[in-house]
Amino acid sequence: MVDVRAHTPMQSEKGQVLSGSVDELWSTATEAAKSGQQTKAAHFYTMALDSVTRGMRRDAGGFAADAELMKFNASSKGHLAQLLSERSAVHLKLGDFAAAVEDADACTRADPESERGHARLAVAHEAACSSLRVQLEACERGLTACPGSKFLVTRKWRLKKAIAEQPDAGEAPAASLDDDGSRLAAARRVADDPSDARRPMAASDLGSVLAAGSHGVARDVVQAERYLRIASEGGDTAAQRNLGLLLIELNRPEEAVPELCKAAEASDEQATLVLKQLMDEAEARAAEARKKLEAMAGSGDARAARMLAEMAVGCA
Repeated sequence: MVDVRAHTPMQSEKGQVLSGSVDELWSTATEAAKSGQQTKAAHFYTMALDSVTRGMRRDAGGFAADAELMKFNASSKGHLAQLLSERSAVHLKLGDFAAAVEDADACTRADPESERGHARLAVAHEAACSSLRVQLEACERGLTACPGSKFLVTRKWRLKKAIAEQPDAGEAPAASLDDDGSRLAAARRVADDPSDARRPMAASDLGSVLAAGSHGVARDVVQAERYLRIASEGGDTAAQRNLGLLLIELNRPEEAVPELCKAAEASDEQATLVLKQLMDEAEARAAEARKKLEAMAGSGDARAARMLAEMAVGCA
């Protein structure tokens, strides 16, 4: 069973009248996410989820059974699973990895055949520094429902390889898995050792934590970039995606695109979506620039007219 309740900071007040339809709330959330307003996006996704789950039966702890999730997903024509998937992505950007895992897991239980949901869950578990075995179990569960997923197949065999290369039946070095400080210290030791075959994955985990400022570690974008580059050069898909996202945040899109392309070529869904968004934004800016040039040329600006002519030749 999974908890589909909103986390307290995002929960709408009891008795609040929701403004607009589910589609309107969803659209507002999507636009907020695209414009970088992730807290606002999470709030509106939560309001939309409140609406589609109204009347859902839960146990004393607030948990809904799988059958109940699937029932409401069907009655909402798949909106429940889609909203959970998208709110999971927003939680990931906010650095709330536990919430990202919870929403993605609920998505896969509401719609077991959702490849996107299973991909979101795999990415969220990785960001949350879940154990390799937990990540592998999530991938294998996803592949049971979506056997043709290239993303999940690639990740499954990468995890199997990493587990096989680790001592003590595939878990991390001797530190307790419940001790974030010890786990991160162990990851740093491996990430700083060029001779260790586990270096790319350790550097990816450490760089992602430093980029988000999670697990009690202060955010350090300089060190995050350093470790993510080590992991990216080692072929770690998650690091390539996270490095690309970090570079976009640092206003270095020309450096971000090659990293995102590498991740997208490995079937990373988030990298593919971000690349599409960047392309859409670039096309929108180009269209706006052309519109301004046309207006200037129409007012007699010879330089604008020449630029339009050159653009026409270049597109011919």
